[in-house]
Amino acid sequence: MERNTKFVDMLEDRRRDCDFLWATRPMDPALPHMLPPDSVYDRERIMQAVLQDKQVKAAIDTIAKTTGVGVKDVENNARAMINEMASKADLATVRWIGIFITKAMKRMFSQIYINEIMLSNLKKETQISQAQYIYVPSHRSYLDFILLSYILFSYDMALPNIAAGMDFYNMKIVGELLRKTGAFYIRRSFSNDLLYKQIFRSYVNTIVSHSDRAIEFFIEGTRSRSQKSTIPKYGLLSIIIESLLQGDVPDIYFVPMSINYERPPEELLFVYEMLGVPKPKESTARLFRSLSILQKPFSHGRIFFNIGEPISANQFVDKAYRQKKILQPSFKIPSSVVENIAYLIIESHKKNTVLMPINIIALLFNEKIQTKPKEPYTLDLLIQDYQWFKSFVIKSLKALMYGTETTDNDMIKQEILESLKPHDELIVLDSSNTLKIKQRHKRMKQLNYSNIKGYPLSEQTLQIAVPAINIAIYSNPTLAFLTEIVFITATIGENGIETEVALERYELLRRLFSTEFAMRPIEDKALIKIEWEKSLNVLISQNCLHTVNDLIFIGNNTKLFSILHNIILPFIDVMYVTCILLSEWTERTSVELTDRTILVETQKEVERLIFETKDRCQHPYCLSLDLYNIAWSSLLSQGIIAYQKYTNTYRTDKVKLTYLIGALLELPLRHPTEIYVDAFPSIISTSSMDVQAKL
Repeated sequence: MERNTKFVDMLEDRRRDCDFLWATRPMDPALPHMLPPDSVYDRERIMQAVLQDKQVKAAIDTIAKTTGVGVKDVENNARAMINEMASKADLATVRWIGIFITKAMKRMFSQIYINEIMLSNLKKETQISQAQYIYVPSHRSYLDFILLSYILFSYDMALPNIAAGMDFYNMKIVGELLRKTGAFYIRRSFSNDLLYKQIFRSYVNTIVSHSDRAIEFFIEGTRSRSQKSTIPKYGLLSIIIESLLQGDVPDIYFVPMSINYERPPEELLFVYEMLGVPKPKESTARLFRSLSILQKPFSHGRIFFNIGEPISANQFVDKAYRQKKILQPSFKIPSSVVENIAYLIIESHKKNTVLMPINIIALLFNEKIQTKPKEPYTLDLLIQDYQWFKSFVIKSLKALMYGTETTDNDMIKQEILESLKPHDELIVLDSSNTLKIKQRHKRMKQLNYSNIKGYPLSEQTLQIAVPAINIAIYSNPTLAFLTEIVFITATIGENGIETEVALERYELLRRLFSTEFAMRPIEDKALIKIEWEKSLNVLISQNCLHTVNDLIFIGNNTKLFSILHNIILPFIDVMYVTCILLSEWTERTSVELTDRTILVETQKEVERLIFETKDRCQHPYCLSLDLYNIAWSSLLSQGIIAYQKYTNTYRTDKVKLTYLIGALLELPLRHPTEIYVDAFPSIISTSSMDVQAKL
């Protein structure tokens, strides 16, 4: 990717201008929903429209009859709900917040690169289209929605209606300020609250049809602590798509936006959350304490903000659906339509991911620790490996990556050193120019173990796991481009494999880990085969694999094969250990099988394996609770475990479980000969013990 072809550093002008004059400049923000003036509703009119909605009124009457509470009291409750929910956009507030935000952005980040061509095209298109626009960013940090609003304000575009959680609403002062920047608040769970559910549905329908501002929400629901895509959530998306059936808007355009951080502000907190330490409760006081990250200039490096092609809902919601809605008011859009749009958005996020040098460095360093920990990983060796792997992902996988394509060692060296600067609390070069890890974990004081979500890990484990998982998090963005080919490396043995068997194993892994890697579920085996063949050809072109008649063998490029193979090992290992624990559950413990108990037992077992075996779960990333939760979800979706409603426990399908364990055992996995915990002391920096874990 050429540095200046598509992406422009929006902070460059801000560093030259007066922040106050910029924030208070004359503005006429471009509104993305072209509506006649009488069709644009202000906050009060939106609230009234919601309260007059037929389904909301029916819910009020139903609740009054079933509970014996007066209709007026239920109406007052409904009015309080919509008042709590509705946004209150105020440009003056946005201007004042903009002064502070721009100062913070200029302090924290060296550059914020934005795909200005795509943004300009979007701005032009919204001025001639009567469709409603929905901004759908990836979710990697709390900063995401602030960043999008900051970009829109910078380019004289109206701030959207932003779906926000109640965590922010409950923050003193901050909650109301965010409301005035466009936030509308949603309770985390309300499936059993008929009145709230109908009010929320009506509010979304009303702002889709009668707000001249766009809507913004995170289709992944929550931040991806692992920094890779997570499966979409369908709730809000389905309500928005249902709005199209009302006929008040000609079309709805979903605009996917990929946000990529060189160093996300919550970096270390994400590591601890993945290990089971609960995230701190959001509060205004904690927000002010977090401003300590502003002490060091450019401490979080660069951000890349990329915009995908808008996705028209009309492609999927045809006239037949609209006619059904007219004839049957209770008609709902098929779930397959919602799922299709959701995965198109996620796939756009992946395709438009911009990799940064730290992602490749972390991947290479992680491989070195596992395979040759006693050999110093010098800057010169890193330069060679970095140039080679960067060329592979750009040319063979068509990945977007920061920087210019060059073979000049000095330029590559500068690119690497520049990328390491924001990470000097994690990865450093010692006096001999050898890569070392800094010890990020400091003994935690006054930790309430009753709040731990998993098994209370030992201090020895945390000393190793915290920096190891920290590095793994930075390698994870590469999985947007690597997932399919890493699956294949787990299916090919030393003595080769029949093509048909290799494809069967690929289908198994894809089915097991489609949730883990946010892959669209595919039942059609012909489509899976096409996907497999495309990835297989990539590996053949790199001499990772070669074919003879109907057999596939490992090629001469064992270096690339090893990197790709080792990426997938923690995910397969955790799935296998979870299955073994489930098969032995009644023999191991008398505790009832629940999602909580299996999570604790799996993390406990993985901690043991990390120190005691070379066969499974060597890498500390296997301790991540994300892996257990997703493994559990995958087994549920396949009927290998089933929920028993009356006892609130689970049972296993022994036949399916036994088959899966056998299939996983047949995979020709090659675990590193070096045990990670033994390798760790040789790559740890001895001058880093003053680093504090900010919990």
